[in-house]
This record gives sequence, structure tokens and C-alpha cells, in this order.
Amino acid sequence: MIEVTESEFQKNFDDYIERIEQGESFMIRRPDGRAVVAVPAADLAEATESVGISDDESWYNTYSNHDDGC
Repeated sequence: MIEVTESEFQKNFDDYIERIEQGESFMIRRPDGRAVVAVPAADLAEATESVGISDDESWYNTYSNHDDGC
């Protein structure tokens, strides 16, 4: 996983999104030290399992189990 700053991610947003769609994963570090991860949708289940979150939890279903916007 490649770590980038939030400002770098924002500056080159379209490029990073394209790279994520092609299978790359990024940790995006915010100025206060916190970080978020951007992964391809196909890798979401594996990423959440690696930190002890199963796909039957309500937060996961809110963002991944719907049929709108397709």
C-alpha cells in the first residue's frame, strides 16, 4: 500500500482514482496524522476483515449493500 498526503491526493485526485480502479491501494495521510485507506471495491471485504470487521456489520452494509446509482 502506498502512502500519500491528503494534499497530494486532492491535487491529483483523478489520477489516483484511476489507479485505484486499476487495483492499487493508498493510505491517505491527513495533516493531523490520521489516515484513511482508498482501495478498489473488490478489495473492500478483505481490507475490513484484516482489521476485524465483518461484512455483516451495519456500517459496511450502509456503504456496500444497495442498488441505487447504478
